[in-house]
Amino acid sequence: MAQQPFEAIEQRDRAMQKLHDLTWACFMWAAGLVAVFSVIAAVTLPGQSQSSANTAPSFDTSNSSAPTFTDDGQLQPPAQGSFQSGGGSPPLVVSGGSHSH
Repeated sequence: MAQQPFEAIEQRDRAMQKLHDLTWACFMWAAGLVAVFSVIAAVTLPGQSQSSANTAPSFDTSNSSAPTFTDDGQLQPPAQGSFQSGGGSPPLVVSGGSHSH
């Protein structure tokens, strides 16, 4: 009768080792799949636009060289038409990984 508890302990230890091995194998599988899908996503879904260089907006300073203030010291908005775009096309927003020009 003394053999039965030892057999149960050994059986439990073998089952725990199998569970540990299975858990480790699942972890490695998952890590490998994450790596594979990360590489695929990085190659197929670029995070940057393929358009040419974007230019920053510029201010037209030919109208006035100094800001205009009101009598109470408040800054007045610029005259209409004094803000001009830097030229080129507006920034391109890409959704879904594909775009057309």
